[in-house]
Amino acid sequence: MGKDDFILKAEGVYKSYRMGAAKVSVLKGVDLAVKSGEFLAIVGASGSGKSTLLHILGALDSPDKGVVSFEGRDLSRHSTGELNRFRNKMVGFV
Repeated sequence: MGKDDFILKAEGVYKSYRMGAAKVSVLKGVDLAVKSGEFLAIVGASGSGKSTLLHILGALDSPDKGVVSFEGRDLSRHSTGELNRFRNKMVGFV
């Protein structure tokens, strides 16, 4: 990884949920890029999609549209076993 590469990247991430007959869009085209060693704070009002974004970045959920990559690899292309190892070794929530 070069000095300008990102360790974690989200590009055009969309996520919505169904609430009865209604479709609620939670994330609408989120772009995010984090370099190795950087710290990041995700802040916003209750219900704004912070936890949804974290779940997608941590491979606990997948986006409806868009790409999330870690170390340059698209997480959607990982096998279930690879995702399990990724979550076990690389992801932590406090």
